[in-house]
Amino acid sequence: MQTFQTLKDAPAGTIKNGTKVLVRADMDVALENGKIAEKYRLDQMLPTLNFLKEKGAHIMLAGHIGRPNGKPVNELSTKVLKPYFDEILGVSSSGIAGTTTYELLENLRFDPREEQNDPSLAKELAAKADVYVNECFSTSHRNHTSFVAITKLLPSYAGLRLEKEVETLSTVIKKPARPLVALIGGTKIETKKPVIDKFIEVADYVLVGGKIGLNWNVELATNATNLLLPSDYAEMEKDIGLSTIETYRKIILQAKTVIWAGPMGYFEDEKFASGSIKLAQAIVDSRAFSIAGGGDTITFLDKYGFLDKFNFISTGGSAMLKFLAGDKLPGLEALGYTD
Repeated sequence: MQTFQTLKDAPAGTIKNGTKVLVRADMDVALENGKIAEKYRLDQMLPTLNFLKEKGAHIMLAGHIGRPNGKPVNELSTKVLKPYFDEILGVSSSGIAGTTTYELLENLRFDPREEQNDPSLAKELAAKADVYVNECFSTSHRNHTSFVAITKLLPSYAGLRLEKEVETLSTVIKKPARPLVALIGGTKIETKKPVIDKFIEVADYVLVGGKIGLNWNVELATNATNLLLPSDYAEMEKDIGLSTIETYRKIILQAKTVIWAGPMGYFEDEKFASGSIKLAQAIVDSRAFSIAGGGDTITFLDKYGFLDKFNFISTGGSAMLKFLAGDKLPGLEALGYTD
């Protein structure tokens, strides 16, 4: 039996006018020239933020951008997000006297203790708030302070988007329509290789692209017949080649469920976006139940007009893959999640 502490489970009166709510927000968005380039993850928090706003809560937003490695980096300051949150939270709530207040905390990863699940940082954060809400599925696979240690000190709940992620992904992995195809690209072989190994056990096909395909250690690769690596690459090896695209397309077109995390190439340059575009179109044409996730994947789908053509866009990349592969996510376990 699944147990999961969500905002909907909070006892009456837990969150009311003036309640200080620390929201572990999903702020790790793409930036260009000091401005938000893609705001999908931010937008997905709106139901939770509006819920808290209507209750008259004092919202404290905590999160991270990028990998500053435990020290301040001006370009990764959360201040760049202030105009977005000012627009969302800086006005009066309908029917409630006064103005909903909020605070935007600085990038948590500027403090090395965040990634160490440090109880002293958790104590400092908890001292600011009455209630904690996790609304950042995309980083819930990390054993970090703002996901785990903090929950020991405050009444803690999953946000509405986090709840939706878990419900949707749970349904897909427990009873997927088959053939189930996992399409995995991107650059982070160190995080995706173990997940690929697990997907080999549950998916009918695992299609690998991007830098992961290039860096795959053939000697360590399994002999699994359902794992396909690129047979060719495009110019400068910045995209999968025509033969690989066609092989993958044929498999995808027969799929009933497709899970995609990670572009097939350097899509930022249109010259190397062909593989990702053609496979995205194949997913749409297949009419399979389609799930995509991860920052780069979301940016690609948005850039080339596919964002609204998939059945579900997860805010997580590695978190989504780990969850679907059956791994335990520390951020979810800290909220009492069991599958």
